[in-house]
Amino acid sequence: MVGVLAMFAAPVYLVADREDWVPDALIQQARNEYGRRAMYRMERWRDMMHDAADLKDEKDILEEVNDFFNSEIPFRDDLKHWQRIDYWATPYESLVTDGGDCEDYVIAKYYSLLRLGVSSSKLRITYVKALDYNQAHMVLTYFSAPGVIPVVLDNLTSRIRPATERKDLKPVYSFNGDGMWLAKMKGEGVRLGSSNQLDLWTDLRIRMARIGMDL
Repeated sequence: MVGVLAMFAAPVYLVADREDWVPDALIQQARNEYGRRAMYRMERWRDMMHDAADLKDEKDILEEVNDFFNSEIPFRDDLKHWQRIDYWATPYESLVTDGGDCEDYVIAKYYSLLRLGVSSSKLRITYVKALDYNQAHMVLTYFSAPGVIPVVLDNLTSRIRPATERKDLKPVYSFNGDGMWLAKMKGEGVRLGSSNQLDLWTDLRIRMARIGMDL
């Protein structure tokens, strides 16, 4: 296991790897399968990633990624968009089909932040209950250091705020590529096991790997 100091070190940006984040072949595939507008959305994603990679502060990187996907992807319900009750789309699928729901915003932000050098140990995909809407919801939480109160990246608001200020959200559980936890908005929570227990997560990772975007 990587030591705590290594996990929370400042991100290192590898310029040589930038072209792999949003490959040209995938951008061309978007044009071939979905047309020019889909291609332009993929190009804007690539450009945002390159711009974010030049930022020095992780808080600025969070803002850049959060703002991009909140503004770029229109909200669309899974049943209407995919004709499925629940489907976790890859960032490619969300952008080329021009729509996604709360899970899809989170997945796109999570993948982008990982590629930009943010440690997975700082990121949690978090299931919550949105109290104002009385329904299940998903957000991305970010821990700047172990044990601190995380901030919340959410498609319902453009503001990234500390979890303690989100009284409208009741945490249920969280996960990332390294594990799964019984969630607490004020801390890291109690570890439950592997995130591979989640079938939708496993299916997503397989589809991501097929297009060269491993999670």
